[in-house]
Amino acid sequence: MTQTAQTAIRPVADVQRKLRRAADEQVAQVLALVDAMPVRGAADALIAPLRGRLAAIEPIRPLSVTRLLFRPLDPVITTGPRWRPGAPAVPRTALPTIGDAVIAQLGPFARSIQASIAGRDGKEHAIVNQAGASLWPPAAALLAQMPIPADWGLATGLPNACYPEIRTNIAAVLHQAIPLSQRTRDAGGADPTPAISAILHATQADYPAGLGIVLAVLLADGVTAAPVLLAALAMPGIPVDLAVEHTLDRAQHMLTAVLPLVGLAAASFQAAHIAALLDAIEGPDARPTLRSHAQRIRQVADEACRSRLLQALDQEFLPKLATAGVALDDAAVTGLESVARGLRRLALAGRRFGAAAMYDKLLGRTAAGACASINSTLTRMERLRLAELLVGSDAALKLPAV
Repeated sequence: MTQTAQTAIRPVADVQRKLRRAADEQVAQVLALVDAMPVRGAADALIAPLRGRLAAIEPIRPLSVTRLLFRPLDPVITTGPRWRPGAPAVPRTALPTIGDAVIAQLGPFARSIQASIAGRDGKEHAIVNQAGASLWPPAAALLAQMPIPADWGLATGLPNACYPEIRTNIAAVLHQAIPLSQRTRDAGGADPTPAISAILHATQADYPAGLGIVLAVLLADGVTAAPVLLAALAMPGIPVDLAVEHTLDRAQHMLTAVLPLVGLAAASFQAAHIAALLDAIEGPDARPTLRSHAQRIRQVADEACRSRLLQALDQEFLPKLATAGVALDDAAVTGLESVARGLRRLALAGRRFGAAAMYDKLLGRTAAGACASINSTLTRMERLRLAELLVGSDAALKLPAV
């Protein structure tokens, strides 16, 4: 590599390192600046290493037709280097080229969709589902027959032979995008197994080669992984192992590369979903190879949660508690309580991976220390509230300093 190239790359690498250490709010601000650029170009390289983190913190992002088009595929989009033929995933490098081709063929219809979502963002789920319901079915039908884009190899860096598989996988997910989004909206209601079975049967009838990727999308919601696996194992011909392996690999990436960087709320949410996923995979009908893989991920998850908990104690809770030696305003006390609440939620998720006593002991010591802070300007009720948030009301009342 030439000296000039090295000089050009170094600033990008420096900014990426700073972003990895930045708080979630700072990352969201940088992302907003990049999203506002009319031509993103090299700016995409700055946020490329943060994709997993962005999926965890889900910052507000403006809607575009391309982003809306591929929204149902979020759980199965992977980086170009990590993608392999046959995997229930889609390489991110293929999306701009395919998106441009689809939007060009949809013509005025795509422009009308863009007009309907102008000024909207991805957190407005009603708008996403309404506009998506208009876009996804015709896009799926179009993709099923769409020839390879002329600039495929140059734009994606992928061989032409990969295109049919990638096209089919995207079309299969978009074909079922409406019932997939409906299932998410109905979460927490009736037994989801019939809806899951209907999605899998419809995919088997229309896009049998896309069964693996549709199953991987379904498994991404760890909370409903048990009925998803139950429905999939009841149907012959579904590549369950590949979909589960992909989902476990994604979970491991979240645990090792994302959990240390995101805030406590996002870390707790991800850990709880991964715990539910592992519980389902290790169920009575699990295959030995998948159960073995899940048990390895469980160990990784336990270590990741403990590490994140200790990190939050050392870098967030204890420093904030130390400042309680001087007068704190209401906002500072609220911030301290927010961290305590986040610690408790992460510990509750972490307990599901095995070392429950360790989490209880760690938070118990922290709560006792908070209550025994005689030099603190926190009132007795404020210290009791902290202890309650950390260990629960019953355990907090038993602490000697309370």
